[in-house]
Amino acid sequence: GNGGKGGDVILQADENADTLSDYVSRKRFEAPKGRFGSGSNRNGKAGDDLLLLVPPGTLVFEITGGKTPEIVADLSEHGDQIVIARGGRGGFGNAHFTSSVRQSPDFAELGEPGEEKAVKLELKLVADIGIIGFPSVGKSSLIAVVSSARPKIADYPFTTLVPNLGVVNVANRSFVICDVPGLIEGASEGKGLGDQFLKHIERCGVLLHMLDISRGDPAKLAEEYETIRRELRAFSPALTRKKEFVILNKIDLLANDAAEYESALQKKCIKVFASISAATKFGTDDLMKKLLPVALEERKNRQAFDQEQSEKDILPILRPHEQSNKMGAFRIEQNGDRIIVRGKRLEQFTKMTDFGSDGGTQRFRDVLERIGLTKAIKRVSKENTAVFIGGTQVDGYL
Repeated sequence: GNGGKGGDVILQADENADTLSDYVSRKRFEAPKGRFGSGSNRNGKAGDDLLLLVPPGTLVFEITGGKTPEIVADLSEHGDQIVIARGGRGGFGNAHFTSSVRQSPDFAELGEPGEEKAVKLELKLVADIGIIGFPSVGKSSLIAVVSSARPKIADYPFTTLVPNLGVVNVANRSFVICDVPGLIEGASEGKGLGDQFLKHIERCGVLLHMLDISRGDPAKLAEEYETIRRELRAFSPALTRKKEFVILNKIDLLANDAAEYESALQKKCIKVFASISAATKFGTDDLMKKLLPVALEERKNRQAFDQEQSEKDILPILRPHEQSNKMGAFRIEQNGDRIIVRGKRLEQFTKMTDFGSDGGTQRFRDVLERIGLTKAIKRVSKENTAVFIGGTQVDGYL
């Protein structure tokens, strides 16, 4: 009987997948092979497909040689999928080649090798939650206690020089949280660490605005809050339209009672979402539980971020020999002292031919003669010219 088809490797966007962390430690994935055919004309079982789940918003890039990775899929919605590597077709068993003049064929096809590709996966969004605020208000400390991230923490301005990402796990779900390097007045004009980090805020779904009660009374905190809001507005009005939650940090200095601060800020139209102490972990678990549904809902609703270049209409380059499944669709290339024949179906047929079998080799010659390839090769080849069909050298079998 005939051999079974190999399984495909499929990437699928799933809203229950939150990060790409599953693909950090394991780099190689392979779908099961098809089973061999067996006696009594029994066909082999097809290999099961391998389904790999990724978060919505995953970009898939194919890596080819030293070329720039080329995007092949944007899995932006739940259920979007791409077959990233196809399993090979099962080879025909010898019973397939039985005819009136060939009662007992002594050859069979090999199984077609499955596709093998190197891809890069990239999330379009930097973070679900972005923590903003003045330098040294405790943004990195919060990241450290709610995730496995280990940012640099010290009591001086601009400890954080690059955004730190952490994965927060809550109730078998997770979301990505990011501390954006501290902003100061004039950041939108390049002061302090400049405006480069304001771009990261554009890529965050929800903003967590942290105020540090050790920096002064409620009036001082309200002033700092308005300063940050002005910088966001100056850089991009769209930033001020993002959903924002205000939290107070270091309330251990107030014996964990921040009611007075919360009330005073409320009067200034600044509603406090939560009061915590990152240093003692007071209130941090409850804060993450409150943020989980917010992060997941915003992730579902927000659109693709930071599209720097609009998509251009590119005229397709038609290459029939690469697309057609007909054996006679081929193209001959001359490359120095070798001839390379290209053709999708022809290359597949060559890979599946068992050249260790006289019957298989003769069938190969018959097919090449029938489609006119043998004559075409003779017209352009010279003595000792190497002939390849795809990546298989075949001049010894012509």
